[in-house]
Amino acid sequence: LFHVNNFYIADTPGFSSLDLQKFTKEEIKSAFPEFEKFPCRFKDCNHLKEQDCGVKDAVENKEILNTRYQSYQAFINEVLK
Repeated sequence: LFHVNNFYIADTPGFSSLDLQKFTKEEIKSAFPEFEKFPCRFKDCNHLKEQDCGVKDAVENKEILNTRYQSYQAFINEVLK
């Protein structure tokens, strides 16, 4: 187990899915602290389809790894279902 912010991450072979429904979007966002360096136009930005998103710009400019952003997208989309 790895403790990251208020989360524990389990690195276990064989897991193919995670149940993220009990987490809030704020908790998911807090697991990606590097995103905070890139402000968005709107305070409640989910960094998905919003305009003037600093995080999406940072991904495009290779300041945030695309794979890291893809993980964020998968997690946040699961919570927003």
